[in-house]
Amino acid sequence: MNLRQLQTLCQVVDRGLKVTDAAHATYRSQSSVTRQVQLLERELGFALFVRNRNRLLRMTPQGEQIVSIARRMLQDAENMVRIGKDATHTAEGEFSIATTHTHARYVLPPVVRQFVGRYPQVKLAIRQGSPEQCYELVALGKADLAICADPMNIPGDLVQVPCYRLFRSVITPPKHPLLRTKPLTLEALARYPLITYGEGYSGRWIVTRTFAEKGLTPRIVLSAMDADVSKVYVGMGLGIAIFVTVAFEPKQDSYLRRIDARHLFKPSHLELIMRRQSHLRTYMYDFVQMFAPKVGRPDVEEALFSKGPVQTPRGYLPEL
Repeated sequence: MNLRQLQTLCQVVDRGLKVTDAAHATYRSQSSVTRQVQLLERELGFALFVRNRNRLLRMTPQGEQIVSIARRMLQDAENMVRIGKDATHTAEGEFSIATTHTHARYVLPPVVRQFVGRYPQVKLAIRQGSPEQCYELVALGKADLAICADPMNIPGDLVQVPCYRLFRSVITPPKHPLLRTKPLTLEALARYPLITYGEGYSGRWIVTRTFAEKGLTPRIVLSAMDADVSKVYVGMGLGIAIFVTVAFEPKQDSYLRRIDARHLFKPSHLELIMRRQSHLRTYMYDFVQMFAPKVGRPDVEEALFSKGPVQTPRGYLPEL
């Protein structure tokens, strides 16, 4: 048994049991991938997959257990490599961050500029996706950390560290009747068509749940993946939008108007998501410090290496 076999196994699983795709991902032939899996099965003494001739149909129960162990072994191997590189090449390496469009566009730019200025030899990659996609990238070791708001149903091998509170605003066209509504209420908002985030985003369920608690059902006319798209359609007069205040830029969005709605909707919590027991390079900890000065390295290490859940008070987080 060797790491190459374990890596091959995980690649096959990550690509939906498609050996051809795993071969492309690892720059090897299909026969080489198949042989690595067969050698591992022979050494273990049992089948990892249920097959129909040469086609992999599903994993066996034992195979699922082996994949879980293999991921931990590969993570430990990567941790050893990182520790060695931290001792010899402290300012060189790679760093992958998974996040949604809103945070990549409105939260991270000044942090990225500062980080790149300090670590020009680090290859930084920002991978955008839905919250669920971001969690998956971290869980599979394809991203070092994720930055998401109010993570829901994250896998058990991931940990989260709250960093900021995010409040919401209502975005309207100029001269919209809501601009003259004092005080702003949920009942007033429910009278107008709503443009909101798609399913799977915390911004969607927080807004709809708040309306539901008041017995109201907003008329959602459009769902979008990010605030920039929502603003375009608000400007066209198709409806109003409700999203985090940080995504509204007064100069850039001068054709729109903003109404503070923090009194109507509970704040979101922007959090770091990481793999449990993973070793972060020193420059990764520095990035966290640049991004969230209130979060220190001991806070992150406690979350990563604690055996139980880490309870971080969210009520005292700074506002972004």
